[in-house]
Amino acid sequence: MAMTRSQIAMVVTLPWLASGVVLLAMTRIEAETQEVKLGLFGSAAICFSIGCLARTSLGLHDLMQASQAKAAPGNGQG
Repeated sequence: MAMTRSQIAMVVTLPWLASGVVLLAMTRIEAETQEVKLGLFGSAAICFSIGCLARTSLGLHDLMQASQAKAAPGNGQG
């Protein structure tokens, strides 16, 4: 079963949401050590970078589909 465009957009957004939740959790933690806070910040950074990679991949896919759609009708055969 293929995913709809809105489902794909949600999947791409989830890592950024997770990053925000981890950063909010990091600001609320008071009793933890600096190492724990740095670990949470690192996790948030990883989630953010995964979101960026997913969005870039989706954008490149859209560009490829657009260029294929342009090339298909006027491919010179006819």
